[in-house]
Amino acid sequence: MINVAVIGLRGIPDVMGGIETHCAQLLPRILERVAPDELEIVLLARHRYVGEEQRVKGVRQIPLWAPRRASAETIVHTFLALLYARFMLRSDIVHLHAIGPGLLAPMARLLGLKLLFTHHGADYRRQKWGPFSRFMLRRGESLAMRFSHRVITVSPSTANRLKRSYPARAARVVHIPNGFTRDIPTPATNELLAAYGLEAGRYVISVGRLVPEKAHDLLIEAFQASPLPRQMPPWKLVIVGDADHASSYARKLAEMAAQDDTIVLTGRTPRETVMALNAASGLFVLPSDHEGLSIAALEAIQAGVPLLLSDIGANLNIGLPGLHYFTAGSSSELTEKLCGDLSAYAPPPDFDLYRFDWDRIAGATLAQIEGLAGGEPFRRVTPLPDKQQTGA
Repeated sequence: MINVAVIGLRGIPDVMGGIETHCAQLLPRILERVAPDELEIVLLARHRYVGEEQRVKGVRQIPLWAPRRASAETIVHTFLALLYARFMLRSDIVHLHAIGPGLLAPMARLLGLKLLFTHHGADYRRQKWGPFSRFMLRRGESLAMRFSHRVITVSPSTANRLKRSYPARAARVVHIPNGFTRDIPTPATNELLAAYGLEAGRYVISVGRLVPEKAHDLLIEAFQASPLPRQMPPWKLVIVGDADHASSYARKLAEMAAQDDTIVLTGRTPRETVMALNAASGLFVLPSDHEGLSIAALEAIQAGVPLLLSDIGANLNIGLPGLHYFTAGSSSELTEKLCGDLSAYAPPPDFDLYRFDWDRIAGATLAQIEGLAGGEPFRRVTPLPDKQQTGA
């Protein structure tokens, strides 16, 4: 049996974060395709987020200690997890997520582990990091590219950039996108909407952690300057998410919401509730300055919700028509968009979401694991998808 240790995220399920949602959707689907005695996936999580050891849809999850300090949490946990994978699990492959943990890619190789790395975005562009942290994150990207056997990127623009920057390693890079859940979300009940003071179809929603690069403050300013909160009944703005650690930015958003009863901050929210609120909204907005590839935006498209996205590369990679985008960082341009007919921003009915299907993504990721494992492909419990589905 091949043992794959997954490292670099807080844990699953219902742990806030794009990488966490990515793994919660992806890892069980990989296991569903393979005979039980062929592959084991062990997620080495952080104890403060997941509690006790458990199996989540076949994925064995083991919580390990990590410091609470934001600047040390990821790197210390990754160090301990790599040692655990090598000496306790006797793992064959480590699947490392994000460029912060990428700093320890050389350690994984020194321990004799095969290394699969998923690049979820250029985190050094996040506003919360100072110059030293940004330098270290860039170094993490560089080391992951140098020492990983295979590299997955969730956006094609990142894949192209890495291939240009590291031409000698371009053959290692493959683009496999984030996906969306095809399950129809449970409809938002009247009780759920009432708990937040909402009316179906008459609120703007944004989903994401309360960090500066998500630009929630810009969205609040644009919403307040638009006619929406002054209509009768007034529209509301719902921001779904929380901060991992106390921050001045999160406090700023809380103060802005406290002064305006049309602004609703939900805090940490179960995924089923997020999907229900997303699907019942009148408009989804993603104003981010930095993203990997937004799962929440894909699910808004699936639900047929009107949506507006900032024009950063990862959002443009989704491939919506131009009217769905506004200039990143421009509050005035977003306000102008909010003054129009919001139903015009509904996704095209013929928009093809097939390439973002989690089952297809699981097949493509499994192919990368098989390539590192060597030998024959794993025995399947379902028929092997065709090349179009498993190719990147």
